[in-house]
Amino acid sequence: MKRMILLGCLLAACISVMKAEVDPNFYIYLCFGQSNMEGNAKAESVDKTGVDKRFRLLATCNYDSPKRTAGQWYDAVPPLVNPVGGLGPTDYFGRTMVAALPANVRIGVVPVAMGGSPIEMFDKDKYAQKLAANPNEWWAQIAKNNYGGNPYGRLIEMAKKAQQVGVIKGILLHQGCSNNGDPNWPNMVKKIYNDMLTDLGLAADTVPLFVGETLRQENGGACYGHNVQVNRMPSVVPTSHVISSEGLPGNGQDPWHFNAMGYRILGKRYAFAALQLMGRELIADPDYHFPTTGQKKFYSAKSISLATDMTTMPGQPIPVTATFEDNHTEDVSNFMTYTSDNMTFAGALTPKEECEGTAEATYTDFARNQTKKEINIKVRFFPFEKECISTLSGTMNYDEANRTFQFGGVNSLAGWVYPQGGDFSAYRYLVIKLKEKQTVSAQVRIFAQNDLSAGHYSRQIGNNTLMGIDLTKLKYSNKTINPAKISIIAFWANKAGKLEVEDVYLTNNDDFSPLAINAVNADDGQPQPVYNLNGISVGTTADWNRLPKGVYIHGSKVVVK
Repeated sequence: MKRMILLGCLLAACISVMKAEVDPNFYIYLCFGQSNMEGNAKAESVDKTGVDKRFRLLATCNYDSPKRTAGQWYDAVPPLVNPVGGLGPTDYFGRTMVAALPANVRIGVVPVAMGGSPIEMFDKDKYAQKLAANPNEWWAQIAKNNYGGNPYGRLIEMAKKAQQVGVIKGILLHQGCSNNGDPNWPNMVKKIYNDMLTDLGLAADTVPLFVGETLRQENGGACYGHNVQVNRMPSVVPTSHVISSEGLPGNGQDPWHFNAMGYRILGKRYAFAALQLMGRELIADPDYHFPTTGQKKFYSAKSISLATDMTTMPGQPIPVTATFEDNHTEDVSNFMTYTSDNMTFAGALTPKEECEGTAEATYTDFARNQTKKEINIKVRFFPFEKECISTLSGTMNYDEANRTFQFGGVNSLAGWVYPQGGDFSAYRYLVIKLKEKQTVSAQVRIFAQNDLSAGHYSRQIGNNTLMGIDLTKLKYSNKTINPAKISIIAFWANKAGKLEVEDVYLTNNDDFSPLAINAVNADDGQPQPVYNLNGISVGTTADWNRLPKGVYIHGSKVVVK
């Protein structure tokens, strides 16, 4: 009996020691997909040196060069995924994470990927059938040679091993070229994600899914159409997050893969998303250290490209490109902050209303260097500058000086796009004023989503040269469009020819006259409060002359200065 008690105590002690070995500050990320996750670029010298010891790799297969054994931890020097892979997004995901997090936090990656692999190879109920039907495919050979023919099983096996020493914090996916455009792809990913959570005893709210876009068309991508499915992921898996591939260069050799710089930036973007969910600032902690001079150059910005004078629209992100000390460039729009005495912004990105003024733009890089620039901004719902007019279908040439849309023919659509959603709810009418009667069978079309296939409100212009559209009555297919969130307002033409526009504006006046009020009067000689469109007090009627041009609320009226 005493022996049994002693044995039980020893067993409990062993279990206690095993549990104590789990480091809550060792953050584990599972990484899976096909060739872009596997890494298709050749690692350069900067990629092989200065890797922080806090960034670790759990090998998921055996290597000969460098010598690695499945199930063992190593310094995260590329190649990380398998012997046939190269530099990929996992490399700079991990480097960026350890750069931004305190010195007591380690990052571990557990990667499984095969070039060319369909997503079904990670479905535990479908992989065997897929492998049997395609035994000679390149991805099938990698699966058999490196992962025992069961990539999903190997990933789960190694993930459980990682859970013995750390805590799984997220899952990274890059796949799609082999399932290009498949509308069922998001649901297939959802099943795999849910299977992973179940098999590893994880919860979705603590283990988000990060899904990367494929190489874009403008950078030579052949599977850019799959990004439509990638961007559906948050609606299918609420805890998923899309990682943009905008501006990332291809390798110039094939239409599927990024080059080394593209992978470095893509990895940083995965890390930015993970850090944001942690509620962390996207800059280094005070105890941050750069392992090498080359790495410091990669993280340190020396300039930002931002126009000094610009016209933009409410809900329209302001594009900003940063040039770093190693001379690579990167879109940093999401990481800018703006401050102004007379303008308000939605988050760090977009002006919320029609206004005009100056703002100071600031970008803070990982080295805590701040790059600032003063800009003059005009915010208009319907700016007629050429750069603000988008051709959405067909062909159209725009003459800015004369506000003339020259349509090329059938099914041409052009106008204003509000990516963040334009808020028109302070107004009753959208007014279209033409210089002369149109001859292109024109319509005004209004979209609730930034998707031309998602349905829209339409109104024939006919012989009208002045036409008001009631924004409270926008419907299509028995669906109502909320004027507080409109994505596109555009002209549609079904014939070639000109549409000459005098003005497009918003009003609350039933006769469609503009809200052009240049002064307000105090009632009974006493100053009355004046508010901006957010309901924030900006002064009183006594301050009217010093207020900047913009849209305000005075009494029960919306007034424009």
